[in-house]
Amino acid sequence: MSRRRWLALLVAGAASALLAAPAGAQSAIDIMKRRRELQRVHDEEERQILRLVSKSGATKERRVTRWILSGANDLDKILVRFQAPRDVENTALLTWEGKDGNDDQWLYLPSVKKPKRIAASGKKNRFMGTDFAYEDLRSEALAVHTYALVGSEVIDGADCWIVDAKPATERQAADSGYSHRKLWIRKDGYVTVKREFYDRHDRLEKVETHRKLVNVGGTTWRSNEVETPNAVAPASVAAARMRTNEVEMSDVQNGTRTVVIVESRAIDRGLRDEFFSEAELVR
Repeated sequence: MSRRRWLALLVAGAASALLAAPAGAQSAIDIMKRRRELQRVHDEEERQILRLVSKSGATKERRVTRWILSGANDLDKILVRFQAPRDVENTALLTWEGKDGNDDQWLYLPSVKKPKRIAASGKKNRFMGTDFAYEDLRSEALAVHTYALVGSEVIDGADCWIVDAKPATERQAADSGYSHRKLWIRKDGYVTVKREFYDRHDRLEKVETHRKLVNVGGTTWRSNEVETPNAVAPASVAAARMRTNEVEMSDVQNGTRTVVIVESRAIDRGLRDEFFSEAELVR
């Protein structure tokens, strides 16, 4: 075979391979970055009910307010404060997202009168008797995880990517209570509607579900309830941000559940950076 003929066949083969590749194919990290970009707002306030359900079905309720600020450096700050009942009133958790994925967290207990820094090794522990660990309450740390696209599935009528997330560093693996997590992310709006958490023995530990997407301002959407079947967002959702107004975290190993119900939400009201400080934490 002549050199010219060989080169022609090589070019034709490369062209065929390119044509066979799916148009607009995205990697898992592309999906995660796009999700973060679309769902961010400058600041947000939510008033929530936490319903803690024991294995026997007994329930307790907590009322909390959660504030989030997305800073100019693209890092989030989150403040969660309990409003009721009286025995947990004014207890608060402050989280500062770290650029390297190693976040800072402080817990304020009114009885102690000063904030306590949460050690990295303690972030796998449960938060205030809920089924959420401290690490579940922070923003998705892209810098310290690797992501793989492992499939797709229809959830409540919407096609979703399934993305597997694993710790990317030895420190993250040591500090996390999970060997890996799976995230179901809607293809029409890049919003997470389900997460599965696997313990260090690779056994399913917890399942978190989100439902009923709602528009909370402009192109910003959220979700309202867990038990809404076939809740399909309108076609314009592709350019929208979304939220959930009810989230359920189920511990499949212990048989307990925590339901988060959003009573009200305010978007982009001008929260300032100094609000997310240790001084504000102990007010």
